[in-house]
Amino acid sequence: MKKNAFTLVELLAVIAILTIIMVISVPQLITSIKNKKTDALEKTKDLLISAARNYVIDYELKVPTSISIETLCKNDYLECPIKNPIDNSNLNGYVNVDDNKVYVYSDTRDYITIRDYIINLYNNEETRIRDGLKKDNTPDQNIRYYGSDPNNYVSFNNELWRIIGVFGNNVKLVRSEKLGNLSWDSSESSINSGWGVNEWSQSDLKNYLNTMYYGGTSVTCYEDINNKTTTCPTNKLDNTAKSLIDYHTWNTGAPNHNELYNSTTQSYDTVEFYKAERGNETGKICNGGDYCNDTVERTTEWTGYVALPYATDWAYASSESDCETNMFAGYDATASSFGEAIANMTCKKNNWMHYGSTLSDAFWVLSPDKSSESSIGSLVVYGIGAVSASLDGTAEPHFVIPSIYLKNNVQIISGTGTSGDPYILKADA
Repeated sequence: MKKNAFTLVELLAVIAILTIIMVISVPQLITSIKNKKTDALEKTKDLLISAARNYVIDYELKVPTSISIETLCKNDYLECPIKNPIDNSNLNGYVNVDDNKVYVYSDTRDYITIRDYIINLYNNEETRIRDGLKKDNTPDQNIRYYGSDPNNYVSFNNELWRIIGVFGNNVKLVRSEKLGNLSWDSSESSINSGWGVNEWSQSDLKNYLNTMYYGGTSVTCYEDINNKTTTCPTNKLDNTAKSLIDYHTWNTGAPNHNELYNSTTQSYDTVEFYKAERGNETGKICNGGDYCNDTVERTTEWTGYVALPYATDWAYASSESDCETNMFAGYDATASSFGEAIANMTCKKNNWMHYGSTLSDAFWVLSPDKSSESSIGSLVVYGIGAVSASLDGTAEPHFVIPSIYLKNNVQIISGTGTSGDPYILKADA
């Protein structure tokens, strides 16, 4: 039997028809697939916006604000990674919220400064309580973090630092971990019997923090009287961190802790102490003699990058209300022993900025001391929960906790301020 088959002409015709069909249908198919992927991307964006809405509601964030996908993932508002349907890449963008509460997904963030962000948190009662924020009772009404573990963690210099609070146009940070034990200042034996000079602008610690620690050349560090040297901590600030630091004017007024201490009520007035830190009294008046014989001019201001916290920064970090009025609260002068007298010192309790429990657990603060006409000491926060002058001038070694002010245009990228999800910062472009 004769088999039926396509002739060459018929085959060519079929091929031509199929080609025409493909020319017509393939672009339509590609367009359809592309449209489906685009639709899928829009649905993904809707999902992200929905998660961001819930996050803003739950945290009662003020607008404008910006929430990263990373933050939504870390806080279990999304199951991540979130894929881009177009190319299957991971989405790492932001949901930006404007003044009118319009939510828009973008690959870039509409940033808000960390200062404004903290103010927004404070202005909402729920987030203010949740994150541990308060206004202090000083004339400046600074917004501060307080309590045993508030949400004030920030990633800075590839380390955990913590936010002390908002001071005017700037946010102030302090390193979470202490550096080594160093002298505030030491001197050769012919100057103040080797016990150092309590003028911050020329101190050894200022020099270390703003030279070697600031990423500069090595310096000499000291740990006792008579210029006894020690190995400097090797920690340094990287260029990213330095780009965020404000060249700031720090007050270096000298509180007279003897005058500020009320023996009748056994109290330091916290507000008056704060004023003295920023006052016009300098750190030393020498009457001569070997112990106090330097001729260094004392100042009440210093401008630079890195310094130390104040004693009142520590006091206001406690959630104990007594500390707002009395930095020496809890001291019992009638106790039979020193241990009993200090056992219930109040300001060390529920205080994220407190370290240790003994006299040796002490850190330097910025202010020099002016407790007498022969004083060459500086102030120290002791682990027992008391602020006092250093015992051996400025030369005795204590822990160092670097503190800085951020530039007022530093922006927040992401984070919720917890230790597991610290705030991430960036410089304004």
